[in-house]
Amino acid sequence: MSDPRSELADIVVPAAPEIAATGSSLLLWGAAGLAVMACIVLAAWLWQRRRPARALRGLTSAVALQQDAVQVLAARLDAWTRARYRLPRVDPARCPSGVDPAAWADWAAVLTHLRFAPPQPDGYTALAALCDTARAWQRHV
Repeated sequence: MSDPRSELADIVVPAAPEIAATGSSLLLWGAAGLAVMACIVLAAWLWQRRRPARALRGLTSAVALQQDAVQVLAARLDAWTRARYRLPRVDPARCPSGVDPAAWADWAAVLTHLRFAPPQPDGYTALAALCDTARAWQRHV
């Protein structure tokens, strides 16, 4: 006669899973986790890389909507330029690399005039032109 304990052993205590299948599953999960982390790092890098363009786009829209005084917006453009080109100050004589020196000198002179001169009626138009020029330079630098 057969022993009832040996017949019920598979029901009470199931068989152990295969070790080889578990190892490859962990390897796949590890590879998937590594791929997700790489995608997150890439997205963060791209977000950080586009930050100056987003800041200039926000400044351009503020100029178009005339959200603040011309002097304040010109000061924001000056700060953006110094940060973008890593300059201590915007000087017509010190042109950043990749920018035409004559165009830079005119651009910097107009920016300085908008920042420190009394408000002019065409100040927003001139500031919008400066933003457009800076956007064109940003694409080529």
